[in-house]
Amino acid sequence: MGTHKIMRGVLNTVLTVLMTSLVLGLVGCAKRGQSSSIGGGVGDSMQFYGTQVSAEQEREWLAKNTYFFGYDRFDVSDEDMMSIYAHAKKLITKPNTRIRVEGHTDERGSREYNIALGERRAKAVANILMLKGVGQHQISVVSYGKEKPASMGHDESAWTENRRAVIVYEVE
Repeated sequence: MGTHKIMRGVLNTVLTVLMTSLVLGLVGCAKRGQSSSIGGGVGDSMQFYGTQVSAEQEREWLAKNTYFFGYDRFDVSDEDMMSIYAHAKKLITKPNTRIRVEGHTDERGSREYNIALGERRAKAVANILMLKGVGQHQISVVSYGKEKPASMGHDESAWTENRRAVIVYEVE
C-alpha cells in the first residue's frame, strides 16, 4: 500500500513537470511571435472556442468560477473547459487583471496530502488558462486543502462540494 502511494506521488510529480514544460514552451513560442493553434484569436469566438458562441453563452460561462473534481482526482471535466476558456479570454483582453486559483479538498486524508491535492487541482485550472494564452503573471495558485470547506457535512454530498478549484478575481 505504501509503495502504491509513493508511485502515485512520483507519477503526479512527473505529470506536473510535463504540463508545466508544455505550458512554458507554448508561452515561449507565443512570445517569439510564432504561431500556436492553442490560443487562437481572442476577438474571434470561432477561433478561440472552436465554435461560434453568443455573448449570452459567454456570460454564462464567466458566471461559473467553481470547478468540481472526483475523489482523489485533479483532472478538469470536459463540461468545465468552456467556462475556463471564457475566463482565459477575459484575462487576455484585460492584461492588468489578476486572479487567484484556489484548490480545495474534502476532509478525508492527511493535511499534507490534501494541501498537495488542492494545489494540483488549482494548477490544473491555471495550466488550462495559460495554454489559452493567459500570462503567468496574472495567475496565482493557492491550496487550502481541507481547511476551507464549502459544506460542513461529513457525507458524500458534502465531500463532493468540497472537492473543487475556484477562480477568484483579485484586481480587475
